[in-house]
Amino acid sequence: MTQPDATRIDLTLVRTYLNDHITGASAVASRVQRMSRNPDAGQDAADLERLATELREERRVHEATARDLGFRLSRWKHLGAALAERVARLKPNGRAVGRSPMTIVLELEVLRSGLEGKRLGWTTLREHAVALDLDAERLDALVARSREQAELVEAMHARHRAQAFDAPAAHEGRAAGGRG
Repeated sequence: MTQPDATRIDLTLVRTYLNDHITGASAVASRVQRMSRNPDAGQDAADLERLATELREERRVHEATARDLGFRLSRWKHLGAALAERVARLKPNGRAVGRSPMTIVLELEVLRSGLEGKRLGWTTLREHAVALDLDAERLDALVARSREQAELVEAMHARHRAQAFDAPAAHEGRAAGGRG
């Protein structure tokens, strides 16, 4: 793989790219934090909490990269993402009251998609590391971490998808410790 030439780099595009990834990281970290606090997370709550912490750490890496490159960050994008994440909570889930067992499955699917986008983002920055004077080893570690996070989310998804379409009585029976 050949490294892109630094003279061909449009720093305006790099700034936009980093802003978009920071915005996404903020929204996803907030969503994962909220997921970790829901009772339907069950045994996955601690892993979701850890994942939210890792995502916030990675957002700070993006912010530091932007600062190191002399970029100002867009507050409007970040505010818009925070608002969009809150609005997304209002979606109907097929239940008049409470959460549906389908909700965590869908949230994990969206999270998995976000993690793939994040991995590809680190990969893109890695490919341009020399031209942007970025730490290639750090980016390699972030790519690997993204793969591990994706595997974790896929394991969580496997545990929850069997109950995704449970009727209310079956879901309540499981939550109470029964087999429903």
